[in-house]
Amino acid sequence: MARTGLEYATNEYDRDRYERTMAIAEGIAGMTIDTAFTPERPYLPDIGIATPKTGVTIAAFDDAMRIVLVKRADNGRWALPGGWAEVGSSPSQNALRELREECGLDGEIEGLVGVYDNKTFYGEAAYHFYTCLFRVRVTGGEPTPSSETPEVRLIDAREVPPEPMSVMHRTMLRDAVTASVLPVRP
Repeated sequence: MARTGLEYATNEYDRDRYERTMAIAEGIAGMTIDTAFTPERPYLPDIGIATPKTGVTIAAFDDAMRIVLVKRADNGRWALPGGWAEVGSSPSQNALRELREECGLDGEIEGLVGVYDNKTFYGEAAYHFYTCLFRVRVTGGEPTPSSETPEVRLIDAREVPPEPMSVMHRTMLRDAVTASVLPVRP
C-alpha cells in the first residue's frame, strides 16, 4: 500500500505518511522474515495490489443543530470536514483528528452513518476510495480555518448547503441529518 501511495501521492503530507508507512512495514518484515532463504523457498517481496484508500468524513452538529461545513482549498468546493485515515488510528480517532485539524473543533462520536464509495458517485478522483461518515456532537473549540480549509461555517442542517458541493457530500449531508447511526467503539 505504501508503494502504491507513493506512486500516486500529490502532496507532501501524503508522501510523508506513505514514507513512514514504508519504513514501518520494512522494519516489521525485517523482524519476521527468515533470512535463510533457499532456491526452493525464495523470498519475493510482496509489492501488493492497489486497493481503495480509506477516508473519514465528519457530520459535526452543535447544540443548535447547525452542521459544520468547510470550503476546501484544493478545489474550492464546500464539503463536510474529513480526510484520509492514518495508519495506527481507528476510523473514529481519525475522524476526530480531522475535525480538529480542519476546523479547530473538538467532538464526540455519536455513531457511524455509513460507508461511501466514490465510484458510486462518479467521483473525479483518479483513484478509488471508501469514506466512513461519522456523526459527531461538537463539544468544544472555535471554528478556525486551516491551510486545507480556508473557510469554516456552521449552517442550519435544514438549510440548502452552499454551492459548489459534490453529489457525494450532498448525499452524506442528507444521510447525516436523516439516518440513524450505528454505535462505534473508540
